[in-house]
Amino acid sequence: MVYGKLNESDLSALQWEAQQHPQRLKFLIEQAAKLPPFPQEKRVPEHEVHGCEAKVWLLSEWQNERLLLQLDSASRVVKGLLALIFLALHQATPAQVAAFELDALLHQLRLQDLVSTSRRNGLRAVVSAIQN
Repeated sequence: MVYGKLNESDLSALQWEAQQHPQRLKFLIEQAAKLPPFPQEKRVPEHEVHGCEAKVWLLSEWQNERLLLQLDSASRVVKGLLALIFLALHQATPAQVAAFELDALLHQLRLQDLVSTSRRNGLRAVVSAIQN
């Protein structure tokens, strides 16, 4: 499944929520607020994902064949996009993580036009770091 652990029902709910906002940026900022807090002491260079427009921090580990994920960014919009990745991949199986496609998720949620090329490349770097 290219959407990580998100099933059709999850995608439909996210699509509906995203389309309720005439300003889709507001939707992303609301998603950012739902991202669990990232420990301040972990905001160090070794947890930073390089290649992102804004600073992005990533912690991930496997536990009982499930991915435990923590993400954060200095940018609220990027943090909102990270929240979508979190929804798709936190607690996902190795197969779900390996099959995840960021572009497919953004397209399904009709957010692809909000994501600049440089921001998309940064998000791809985050996904790549998670998948590797």
